[in-house]
Amino acid sequence: MSKLFENFDIISDKEWKNKVQVELKGLEYNETLVWGTNDQINVKPLYTKDDVDYSAIQPLPRNSKDWKIISKYTGNINQDYSFLYGYLIPQKSFNEKIELPNYLDLFIEFDGSTDLKSLENIPNLKYLDLDIYGYLAQNGLWQNDSQKASKALVKEVLELKNFEKVISIQADVYQNAGANHVQQLAITLAHAVEYLENFGADIADKIYFKFAVGSNYFFEVAKLRAFRFLWKLILEQYNKESEAFIFTSTSDRNKSKLDIYNNVIRTTLESSAAIFGSSDAVFVGSYDEVNNETDFGLELAAKQQLLLQKESYLNQFTDPAAGSFYIESLTNQLAENALELFKTIQNVGGFVRALENETLQDYIYTSAKKEQKDFDEQIIKLIGVNKYRNEADVIEKIPKEKIIKQALFIPIVPTRLAEKEEKK
Repeated sequence: MSKLFENFDIISDKEWKNKVQVELKGLEYNETLVWGTNDQINVKPLYTKDDVDYSAIQPLPRNSKDWKIISKYTGNINQDYSFLYGYLIPQKSFNEKIELPNYLDLFIEFDGSTDLKSLENIPNLKYLDLDIYGYLAQNGLWQNDSQKASKALVKEVLELKNFEKVISIQADVYQNAGANHVQQLAITLAHAVEYLENFGADIADKIYFKFAVGSNYFFEVAKLRAFRFLWKLILEQYNKESEAFIFTSTSDRNKSKLDIYNNVIRTTLESSAAIFGSSDAVFVGSYDEVNNETDFGLELAAKQQLLLQKESYLNQFTDPAAGSFYIESLTNQLAENALELFKTIQNVGGFVRALENETLQDYIYTSAKKEQKDFDEQIIKLIGVNKYRNEADVIEKIPKEKIIKQALFIPIVPTRLAEKEEKK
């Protein structure tokens, strides 16, 4: 088998490029085959071993090979849980009598308004969804009316003994608000460091990270991989060892109420990227109203992830994407660029200060505006929405109640690209 390639000549990158240039018949190589992204990263048509410094590659800082498939608990007695490893329990279900198999790990949405004692009655509850800095970013207000009261709430939940993790860094909001991949990584790092600075490095053991995965498949794989390395690098500065636990949901930003079953396809591909990016938990579903009518499709997408786990044996690898010239190159570039942006955020005073002076909002909304423009001009295409739309697909317009709050600064609000198109 080792002699298989002996009859094939090895060509250099330069020779390959020259051959391609001839085939292009006068077209410019870079303009035709190299494309750029909002992350200021150029993607080439060919990647080789010369694009990766293998001497510098380290094993992914992750022990577990398995991942948990998570769905949202609906309270429906017929909801299928046979393929799941956990449920996300909504706030409204706190007072219900929840009866689920004891092998399911439970994640609980928590806004601080419920008595923490009541949570002790829910068996197998391991993950609390609390993030005072995420709440601040999304609302422009402190969760418990003041910074002091909000920090007191964090200290209270850190005393809970029956939880593995109690702080969820809500990085998904940055993707759903329109931040590019580099911004998502850098802002999430600054977000988490705010906890380390205010509550000590040991809080890292109680933190998990909630990311959203979009449709740029290989970039999303590289994003999640890059974050693990960056988090390890940050913790080294605090003389702390703790692996990142990554809880990944599929993006809301590219979903639409138009041609809703296309959302199932998008969700399946995104959750696949989350798995190849070595997520610890994959939540297949949506946090907003878009996918309410496609629950069965989302369940199908979740079961497809089970096939990847049990029949494709992806759970036999700690890092199934390792060694790919393209993905390793993307991972390195995203990590390096994100680290530089993280340093910039820290130089203006850190996460909270950057929210207060709206530095973070400027980053995110500038990126979101560019992405929306690309969508409106069909550079970014969503089938059934801004491309090949079914004219008979009409959405009932339901006015939303406007809630006016006296915010301390402009909040970071998730938006969907299709919202304007849906109103036509």
